[in-house]
Amino acid sequence: MRSCLYRGEVVHKRMKPVQHALRYRVSNVFLDVDELEGHSGKLRLFGYNRFNLFSVMDRDHGPGDGTPIAQHVRSLARQMPEGAKAERFFMFCYPRMMGYVFNPLTVYFGYTGDGALCVTIYEVNNTFGGRASYVLPVAPGQTSIHQNCAKEFHVSPFNRVEGSYGFHAAIPSDKISLGILYRDSEGPCLKAYVTGNRQELSDRALLKTIAAFPFMTLKVIAGIHWEAAKLWLKGLRIEPGPLTSHPEVYVGGAEQGHATTHGQAAAARRPHRRSDRPDRRETYSEEPAG
Repeated sequence: MRSCLYRGEVVHKRMKPVQHALRYRVSNVFLDVDELEGHSGKLRLFGYNRFNLFSVMDRDHGPGDGTPIAQHVRSLARQMPEGAKAERFFMFCYPRMMGYVFNPLTVYFGYTGDGALCVTIYEVNNTFGGRASYVLPVAPGQTSIHQNCAKEFHVSPFNRVEGSYGFHAAIPSDKISLGILYRDSEGPCLKAYVTGNRQELSDRALLKTIAAFPFMTLKVIAGIHWEAAKLWLKGLRIEPGPLTSHPEVYVGGAEQGHATTHGQAAAARRPHRRSDRPDRRETYSEEPAG
């Protein structure tokens, strides 16, 4: 397994209470978190914690305080036995392009020393600065990923903080495929998936990416608000949601997890309760991750 690019598309389909679909061409990076500094030194067009045509910044992930990504992701994975076995981690996300990025979803894949996938971490962002991470185990011997967890974080203004997520993915290789199904008590509401074909990580490939996807990261945030406006015009009601003041972490198995804020994760393994959430409420824009 090596760092690379994945070029493909992201698709969203909302099934209820109104039908709506979107499809955008995108390019993602798939990077070994322990090699970020090395890539920054070898590639002219990529920077780690510094401006470049493409870059990855520690402050864009995890607690947002500049904690190294590699350190942060290991601290999350070690909160469950399966994750403690992971030795290598790869992050799948949008990079900064010309200094800007908004990542609705970053996925970290944790591998054991013999190359078996053992844990995934889904880092979700909303457009008001909120962030939550779902840390989920991967059963040994799986050729594809199938996971479920309760929805605990407010993302879309049109969905309440209730229901569950189902994650389905192929193990990253020459192609990547990741799907998310959001369900409420009445059944499926929204499904989203991203697919891509593997490309080498090189300056030449990065130049081709900027030529094929100019201003892609700006289009992501613009697209979020544009699609939200279309949904509002279709008559969807806005559901205010809680505004969290710290990144949240949910560590779980098949259906239930434990919630803590950053810095408390190792000390608090208690079931999440709604009363733990702040009372402040805001509305958010529609997120590509659902």
